[in-house]
Amino acid sequence: MFPRFKLYKPKAHHPDWGQLSREAAELAIKILKNAKLKTNYLQGTLFQRRKVITLLRTLRNMVGNKLKMAKGDHNFMPLFYIWTMTNNCNFRCTYCSNHRGQLYPDLYNQGYNKDLTTEQAKQLLRVMKRSSVIYWCGGEPTIRKDLPELLDYASKKFNYFNMINTNGSIIGDLLITPRYRNFLFNMDVVIISLDSLTIPQLSDMYKVGDSVSQKVLRNILTLRILQNYIPFKLSANTVITKETIQECNDILDFCNDLGITFSPVSANIDHHADYELLRDTEYQVLVKRIINRAEKGYPMIASPRMLEKILDFRGFNCFPVVFDHVDYTGEIFWPCKAYKNGIMINALKYKSVKQAHKAAGKRLNPNNFHGSGPNQCKGNCAWMQNCVTDTYAEALRLGFMKSGIFKEIKGLLN
Repeated sequence: MFPRFKLYKPKAHHPDWGQLSREAAELAIKILKNAKLKTNYLQGTLFQRRKVITLLRTLRNMVGNKLKMAKGDHNFMPLFYIWTMTNNCNFRCTYCSNHRGQLYPDLYNQGYNKDLTTEQAKQLLRVMKRSSVIYWCGGEPTIRKDLPELLDYASKKFNYFNMINTNGSIIGDLLITPRYRNFLFNMDVVIISLDSLTIPQLSDMYKVGDSVSQKVLRNILTLRILQNYIPFKLSANTVITKETIQECNDILDFCNDLGITFSPVSANIDHHADYELLRDTEYQVLVKRIINRAEKGYPMIASPRMLEKILDFRGFNCFPVVFDHVDYTGEIFWPCKAYKNGIMINALKYKSVKQAHKAAGKRLNPNNFHGSGPNQCKGNCAWMQNCVTDTYAEALRLGFMKSGIFKEIKGLLN
């Protein structure tokens, strides 16, 4: 079970991959015994019911949004929504923030901790059902006890395409429990944060013990094994900082060797890109390596064109209402989370996301919101979701085929 590495060269303080692989194999066997393995030849393909409905829902919304764009109306029906299920988190990542310079665990400890009940969360899923994709996140979403129940409800009732962003520390232990039996069948993309392969550095970044960092890596190897039996996409999300450029080179090689989808993003400072990082020559070399690997067909979270846009950042036009950022309270940050002078719209007070957007648009117009002029956000975020909005808006302007948007969507779904 020892991983066969060609590109990646283990270094001092990197894990004992032989030992971790043995532990991962043992855990994978326990998880497979717990899981209800299903014979479904369409599972994981573009013809899977949930993916077909996602594509149809996306196309319907795009047609409506294209008409809005032609009229200069940027209050779009959202393509997806990011749901901060809880501020609670068992990590304190040094680079992480809530897009406003605050750490999630600090917010939780300061009283921002009255998460939605299970029934309220289901109500939110009903309100937002015209969106195609849910990005489940936190804080740490796996801390919520009802996550499997909500995921099952979202998948079976509304056929959402499901992505989760987790620190990966407890998911391995959770998958052997009865309530997580169907979790991987309902989850389409599992994204685990991975910012270094040097254990002491990783532990220092996450503010956890070395044993926890080792567990994150073991769980990544476990999920890689499980992909052979349950179709889902496994991705490693790597935030590139000035201190971790070389480690990110190692992570790129590690992921490419193991067929794990690589999801890189440069660190942001508050609601701006880290321009000092972008000018760093070592960072620029890393970006070229990533683009080159993407062009060679190694699995990446986005196309070479989009990766170049987000990593070789020179600014792009963000249309924040392409996605909704929903807080732990069920409130939508309008028009985006990074804008501190925005408003909050309680989605639970409306029957549909369409009604919520209409009410929000009357209070704060999202048209031409991104920029440095009067009544604009004055931000320049370099997060992947902001890049997605630019690519999506380009498709609305130029046409679906000319923009290559369907290639991006297909890459995500496959």
